[in-house]
Amino acid sequence: MGSKVLILMLSVELVLCDQEFKSVPVTVKAYENDTVLLPCYTDNTEGDIRVRWYKNGTLLADSRDPNLLLPLRTRMYANFSLQVDELIAKDTAEYTCEVIRPEPWGPIRQSHTIEVQYAPTVRTLPDDSFLEVKKGEYVDIGCETTGSPPPIVNWRKNGEPMALLEHRSRIRFRAEHRLLAGVYECTASNGVGDPVTASITVIIQDAPVVTTDRSFVHTALGLRAALAAKLEFAIPTARAAWYRDGKPVKTDDRVLIMVRDNVHQLIFRNVRKSDLGNYTFRAENKLGMADVAFKLTGVPNVASFKVDPVLNKATSTSFTLIWEVDSYSTIIEYHLWLRPYYGRISTPEPDAFTTEPPANLWSKIVVPGDSSDGPIHSATYTVRGLTPSTVYEAIVTSRNWFGWSKPSAVLHFATEPGAGRTPPSTSEYTDITPILEEIEFPEPFNITQAHVFERLNELSSGGRETPFCSAAILISFLTFLFFIG
Repeated sequence: MGSKVLILMLSVELVLCDQEFKSVPVTVKAYENDTVLLPCYTDNTEGDIRVRWYKNGTLLADSRDPNLLLPLRTRMYANFSLQVDELIAKDTAEYTCEVIRPEPWGPIRQSHTIEVQYAPTVRTLPDDSFLEVKKGEYVDIGCETTGSPPPIVNWRKNGEPMALLEHRSRIRFRAEHRLLAGVYECTASNGVGDPVTASITVIIQDAPVVTTDRSFVHTALGLRAALAAKLEFAIPTARAAWYRDGKPVKTDDRVLIMVRDNVHQLIFRNVRKSDLGNYTFRAENKLGMADVAFKLTGVPNVASFKVDPVLNKATSTSFTLIWEVDSYSTIIEYHLWLRPYYGRISTPEPDAFTTEPPANLWSKIVVPGDSSDGPIHSATYTVRGLTPSTVYEAIVTSRNWFGWSKPSAVLHFATEPGAGRTPPSTSEYTDITPILEEIEFPEPFNITQAHVFERLNELSSGGRETPFCSAAILISFLTFLFFIG
C-alpha cells in the first residue's frame, strides 16, 4: 500500500512541475534566413534559478557558465528565451529549455521544435544523368531529393507526363523496345520556392530501323534520279551500303552516295538504261540488320482517279471517268478494269437488289494512250452499257515503252436509277459520291509480266467510248491477279 501512495504523490509532483511554465511547447515552421524566438517562461521568479538550453540533447547555452560560448546565430536573453537567427536547414531540431531550481525543487523541462522549410534539391541516379543499356536489360534510374517538407516527385518522358500509380523517386523497367529510350525528367516540388527538375537520358541499343517514302521511283533516260532511305535508328552506329542485285553499287562522278541528317541517297546525275533495276539499302550493326528495297524504273507511276461532281457525269447506264498519271514517256495505252460492287441482280422478281458483293468478275476495257511526252498525262473515258442503280468499282493501269504501272486505287461510283424502276431504298447507294479506296497487290508490274499481259489480253479499240457489255472481256479476278502478281 505504501508504494502505491508514493507513485501517486510522484504523479502529482510531475503535474505541478509542468504547470510552473508560463510558456507552452510549440512547433515553429519557418523558412531559411528567418529568425525564431523560443520561450522559456516560468512562474517561479523567486530564488536563484539556472537555465540551460539543449539542441537534440546537446548543450547549447548555460546561464551560469560564462565560458560556454553560444553557437553562431544563437543568443539567450535575460528572460532565458533562445533566439536563432538566419535559419538554415541544419537548425531543424528539438530545443529543450531546462530550469534548475534551488532545493528542494528539482529541474523542470519544456521542449520546442523548429522545422526549417526549404526548397527541394535533386540529384540524379546515375550521377552523370546518362544510362545506356542493351535491349532486354533493365533500366534503373532515380532522383534523390532533399527539402522540407519532403518533396513530391513527378516524372515526364520526352516532355509527356508519365502515368505512374504513385509519386516515386526511382523507376525500374525492362528495356523491351527501343521506343522506351528517351529523356526522363523528374520534378520535385514541396511548395517552398520553385520546383526543381533533373533529366536522365536513357539509350537502348538495338538493331537498325530503316524507312523510305518512295520505293518505286519513276524516271526516264537522261534525267536525274535519287533513291532515298532514312536510317531512323541504329545504336550502336550502323554500317550502311547500297546494293544492286546483291552486289555493292559502284560509284563515280555520275553515280554517287550522299548522307545528310540520317537520309542516305543514291543519286544518278544522268540516268542510263543500264541503271534501271532493283536496288537495296542496308544498315547493319552488331545487334541486327535492316534493309529496304527500291525499284528504279521508267514505267509510269500509279494513276489516280479524279473525283469531280461536274466531270464525273452519271446516267442510269453510263459514267464518265477521269484519271491522271505521271510518265516521262508517252503512254501507249490504259487498261480500265470494272466490276459491279453491289446493286441490281438478275432474279425472277423485278427490281431485286442486294448489298452483297457479286462474284469477282472483272471486265477490261482498252483505252488508247496519247501522244504527249508528259510528264503528266490525263484521260477521260465514258463507260456505257452499265446497269441502273448499281455501284461499280474501277481500277486503271498504264503502259509506256518501259512496261505497265501498278494498279491504281479502287474508285467506287454508282449509276442513276432507271426510268420507272426506282426501288424504295436505292438512295443509300445510287446517290453515292465516287470514293477512292487504296488496295495493295503483292508485286508491282515489271516489263516481263507486262509483255505476257499484253499478248494475252490485247484488245483493239477505235475510240474512247465503248459499250461496257459488248466491247469488254470478262475475266475472273483470280486471273487478273495472276497477270499482275
